[in-house]
Amino acid sequence: MWKFVILFFGGLVATGTSENDTTTWEIKHGNVEARTKLFETLMRNYKREINPDHINLKFGVGALNVEIDEKRHSMEIDAMLRYVWSDSRLKWNEDEYNNVSVLRVPSENVWIPDLRLFNAANIFNPKTSCGESNVLIYPQGEVLWVPHCHLSSFCNVTNSPTPDQLQTCTLKFGSWTFDGFAMDLALYNDKSEVDLEDFNYVSNWKIESTSATRNEKKYPCCEEPFINLTFNLTIRRNS
Repeated sequence: MWKFVILFFGGLVATGTSENDTTTWEIKHGNVEARTKLFETLMRNYKREINPDHINLKFGVGALNVEIDEKRHSMEIDAMLRYVWSDSRLKWNEDEYNNVSVLRVPSENVWIPDLRLFNAANIFNPKTSCGESNVLIYPQGEVLWVPHCHLSSFCNVTNSPTPDQLQTCTLKFGSWTFDGFAMDLALYNDKSEVDLEDFNYVSNWKIESTSATRNEKKYPCCEEPFINLTFNLTIRRNS
């Protein structure tokens, strides 16, 4: 029997289905009964309000679109944010669950790092605005979350008679409640830049270069370091 499958980037292709295809998929992902059993086991005593131990969060930004609000001196950016961390409460043995190698569940079911945009244009709501999305959980307790978000950050836009003058805007992220001993931060895949692979080049602004850095800061009051990840975007108006 033949069926049509719509691809992610559009287009229509005809594909064949067979019992072997189904068996191959189940070998990699298990079946619905195994995934249901696994989900119920993991969530039985899980408290999403309580953070895991030894948090090492890797975080990155993939820009999709950038606009500048010159009146508000802000940068508006649509982005795919990348979070990876481990939660030991979410481990399992694949052999016990029909070879389930990844479990996809709504993000509201698990603990989520409390990263905030420190230089948010709306100082009364530093939380990022993100669409609903699943997390992917792997047998060793690794969690991957890639939400699609809209960010608005302060950017001191220079009013210049030269329309294509370079402007540099910054996104500064850090934990709202965790110090560096409680939650370490690192750049996703060790990338010292913003990911532009899926950037929309039809934007009114062109990104000339990007950079990303991990920064530690200590205060006289405390021995704990406070960590932030800063992403710089150097842009100019598209002419």
